Amino acid sequence: MKRAAAALAFVFALAASAFAQSDWAGTYTFDEDGGKNAGGTGIYIVHELVVFETDDGLRATLQSNGYQTSKDLNCTAKVKGNKLEIIFEGYGENNIFETYAPGDLLLTLERRTVKQKSELLTWWGKFTPIVPEKPKTGKVFFVKSNNFETK
Repeated sequence: MKRAAAALAFVFALAASAFAQSDWAGTYTFDEDGGKNAGGTGIYIVHELVVFETDDGLRATLQSNGYQTSKDLNCTAKVKGNKLEIIFEGYGENNIFETYAPGDLLLTLERRTVKQKSELLTWWGKFTPIVPEKPKTGKVFFVKSNNFETK
């Protein structure tokens, strides 16, 4: 009887772990508006984080495009409780500057409930906003989009 209970507990733990991972799958966006430069050109950057499941676990792509920006990053994603760590693995085809090393923690997303409202906080790592002001960590930046395409 103890073995059956232990086996059942193990199955439920695996199912909970799988649900926690798939719960993070989706597209997250963060837009930066830096106003205009001295010449009047708009400074606007769009960041898109796509988290998806593979046979080897969660993976992600992080792309930033806009004013003097073209980042295309391939990442792994690790669930730790209510947090999702985005870890740099390599560069995609549309990347311009190479500033990260494999294993760098780019950012962490954290789900938190404040006053009965769910929030998605961003904790910056090696990846930070482009607009040149001190990035505040632990604030809401990325928002999960409803339109998700699997890779």
